[in-house]
Amino acid sequence: MSRHDTTYLTSLQREILCGLTAGSLTTLIVHPLDLLKVRVQLLASNKTIHNKGYLFIIKDLIHTAKIHHNRNKFWENLIKESYRGLPINLIGNTVAWGLYFGLYNHSKSYIFDNWHKINPSSDKKEPNKSSVFLVSGLFSGVMTTLLTNPLWVIKTRIMSTSKTNSHSYTSIMNGFKSIMKEEGPRALWKGLVPSLFGVSQGALYFMVYDNLKLKFNIYNDKNNHYEQEKSRLRKKTENYKIIFITSISKMISVSAVYPFQLLKANLQIIKSLHNTNNNRNSSTVTTKVHNERFLTLTKQIYKDNGFKGLYKGLLANLIRAVPSTCITFCIYENLKAFL
Repeated sequence: MSRHDTTYLTSLQREILCGLTAGSLTTLIVHPLDLLKVRVQLLASNKTIHNKGYLFIIKDLIHTAKIHHNRNKFWENLIKESYRGLPINLIGNTVAWGLYFGLYNHSKSYIFDNWHKINPSSDKKEPNKSSVFLVSGLFSGVMTTLLTNPLWVIKTRIMSTSKTNSHSYTSIMNGFKSIMKEEGPRALWKGLVPSLFGVSQGALYFMVYDNLKLKFNIYNDKNNHYEQEKSRLRKKTENYKIIFITSISKMISVSAVYPFQLLKANLQIIKSLHNTNNNRNSSTVTTKVHNERFLTLTKQIYKDNGFKGLYKGLLANLIRAVPSTCITFCIYENLKAFL
């Protein structure tokens, strides 16, 4: 077996490995933009500074680096502040991308391979590709969201405050223990409702992305040596195409469901107003309180800022999400072709 022979990897293992690698490298590069996005989103529910924006957050980061640390190490302190929450963000994105890519491609392949068993009345007709991409994306998104939501709750809370804040979490474990002690395990699933609505963003993205891949003919068959060789010869061109279709797909999908991301981020930092022990015997009461918060928060943001308030931080999100997704998918597609 040659040095680059990776045929011992199954298709699912290859997808997970590519997803893990792409997710971790992208997070390391764009983490400061993610922190900026989170903090701008959280301004929407703050009645005193809800009209502030990106410059306010940037100035606050600079002010914190100057005031609360050794002034002789300003740039070092600014970098530390900008990369606050990196470990949990790295874990969350690595796990989420690995899960999502693995589940998405496995479910997509399963539907295509077993279409006539799933739908015997289809005769010899092939399934609608857009529908398969959308359904696979929704399934993968729901499963990934359910499994990773606790990581995003801790991430949002860590990234929402400076390390110098007396109420901030000092580490991932400190955050986990504080939530469990003060609010109970239910708090780890705060923001789940808008997160599940937001799953449609990933599904929309992959539906547009995979359809554009078909249109631009950049699907590579691992078992077709001619296609592999052609892919190597056209690698530079393919990367330009990947960047183009990734940018278009991401802008469409993010803009379509952005309000759910904003609501999720704000819900995840709301401290529980009720002792979860009092509600433990009544899941109905707990669910009602959570849903009321979701609706109340939406009304509050709309009242304070109008419809545009639900899109606060969209520009920062696109500035972060489009380049980061381009990096992720270039790494993913090239690594998958290599493996």
